[in-house]
Amino acid sequence: MKIKYVLLILLSTILCQNVFGRADVYLKLSTSERRQLELGIAPLQAQDAKDHPEAIVNAQKMLEIIGDDLAFSLYFKLVYPPSLLEGYGLKKGRLDIGAWQMLGARQVLIPELKQEKKKVILKLSVFDLGIQRQVFSKDFEPDGSRAAAHAASDLIIKNLSGEDGVSSTKIAFSLKSGKNKELMLADYDGGGLRALTNFNSINISPDWQPGGGALAFVSFYRNRTDIVSLNLASGQTAIISQTEGLNTSPAWSPDGKSLALTLSKDGNAEIYLLSPETKELRRLTNSWAIDCSPSWSPNGRELVFNSDRPGSPQLYIMDSEGANIRRLTYQGGYNTSPSWSPRGDKIAFVSRIDGRFQVCTIDITGDNFVQLTYEGDNEDPSWSPDGLHLCFSSSRTGSHQIWRMHWDGSAQQAITNNGGSYMPAWGPVQ
Repeated sequence: MKIKYVLLILLSTILCQNVFGRADVYLKLSTSERRQLELGIAPLQAQDAKDHPEAIVNAQKMLEIIGDDLAFSLYFKLVYPPSLLEGYGLKKGRLDIGAWQMLGARQVLIPELKQEKKKVILKLSVFDLGIQRQVFSKDFEPDGSRAAAHAASDLIIKNLSGEDGVSSTKIAFSLKSGKNKELMLADYDGGGLRALTNFNSINISPDWQPGGGALAFVSFYRNRTDIVSLNLASGQTAIISQTEGLNTSPAWSPDGKSLALTLSKDGNAEIYLLSPETKELRRLTNSWAIDCSPSWSPNGRELVFNSDRPGSPQLYIMDSEGANIRRLTYQGGYNTSPSWSPRGDKIAFVSRIDGRFQVCTIDITGDNFVQLTYEGDNEDPSWSPDGLHLCFSSSRTGSHQIWRMHWDGSAQQAITNNGGSYMPAWGPVQ
């Protein structure tokens, strides 16, 4: 935590991220509820594009990204044909159904480069081996772009599972730059990195406005803590909160009408609700303790937050009006940085275990405390918009980097490799 929170020196508290959801009901989060679809990936069919080597290379780049996207989504178990054997592509326009069934596939993704007049297109189709007919088909420009590949992945996921994929989503985070920290934006897999701020100051705690068009974050560019809004399309910024004292831990409500935040204007760190449009400010907590780091439930009716009112940081839940406060965590003496799952049933947070900070989850009932990370210090958990994955920062390889994993802690993977990355916020599906 010592690097993550610059404001710890000033406030003796922990900032956190929130991730908001869209569901109005609580759903059980369990991968055991669904069987992964065995999806075969056929070799690229490029007979019609032999005179277009660049298109073939670009299509292969896109297929590699699509394969990674589909595998990470948790909806599919990918089946690839043996590399030294032939017969898994199209022959006279037909697929060898028996060969793919022997490999265990139930459906097959068939990529084809086709010549249409003077243009080469990448046709992606899915053939169902059981009903023996095509169940998905879409043409793409084989430009090799990450955006096109991610978009293709999400279309396949939507059509085969009925769920929104996260392949085209973005992750905002804070990157160390000398003594400063600037906000960055990357694809959910770490690609497509670009800078969002260049303030030559400390900029931390990004939080996505619903719809994904803007970020709220904490900035020191005026040598004080302000909460600032950044429009991602125009790059324009506007100060949202600049009250006396600290302005920290912004958290947009799921409907985008309110911002939960931590202010110390009345002498103690408390959680407030701010209407950016009317500037109306309403205090939600009133305690001698430090109350901070709010994160919304996906239906907007409740907030989970961090408080040291029991003597050490623990998690509490309250109504969005500030009533019915109840303690959530009892296991562990130091629990911070809550992030409410978009599926509603779990909260990710950071717990100090054996002297190191680890990402954990707990049910909203207070049951099922589960440790997900074990190496290094792991902080700043943020949910993917489908609630099936988490991103977080970890020091396990030396400097802090952004990592991602599935909701149960499996498939942990670094997606950045730089001088220090902190405080990720996983953006919404757009």
